Amino acid sequence: MKEIDAVIKNRKTQKVLANKAWPVASNTEALKMTLQALLDLAAAAPYHKKCDEKYTTNTDLNSCVPWRFYVLDTSNCRLLLEFIEKEGIKAGKINNMLAAADALLIGTWLPDGSDSKEESALFEGSLKNMEHIAAASAAIQNILLGATARNIPNYWSSGGVLRCEELRSVLKISMEEIFLGAVFLFPENSEREETFIKPGALRNLGKEKDTWSRWVNL
Repeated sequence: MKEIDAVIKNRKTQKVLANKAWPVASNTEALKMTLQALLDLAAAAPYHKKCDEKYTTNTDLNSCVPWRFYVLDTSNCRLLLEFIEKEGIKAGKINNMLAAADALLIGTWLPDGSDSKEESALFEGSLKNMEHIAAASAAIQNILLGATARNIPNYWSSGGVLRCEELRSVLKISMEEIFLGAVFLFPENSEREETFIKPGALRNLGKEKDTWSRWVNL
């Protein structure tokens, strides 16, 4: 129990920003095994409702779970960075993170009850959609905790420019899915001179338990 508690408490936001692309390490097989293990943890997340049937037909990603993950290893993080720079896409800090990342796992959730093809359009405010978001969030948190337990610096981004249609097309992510998190995983030895590591700004704010929890006595 103490080990589980320690992993949860030690999880922290670490945004590793590199000014130029780091070399791709040669331990690709070890990285693949780690990513597969983290996806196994995502699969262990609870979910209450199956996704809409439209997400399970005519696609290779045909699971009934209400989330999807798209995984980029180190080489593909660098290739995506090259594409963004070549096309002159303004990506801000996403570029710096792609330059440093060992991997990127993009997590989406699958909205129910909307025929819109635009992510920015409001989806139906339903209990089912709320549960889908909660389930996909649990899957992402499992990945973050698994990375922390393996001493892998990690950052949960909203996705930024990765959400745009042009990059979704490159990544083969349907516009029907909604980005919930782009999880960047960085090398364990990310403490380098040319690197800036930005911690989470809200990590220590609002954590006093009596400000967000109350004992109920009937």
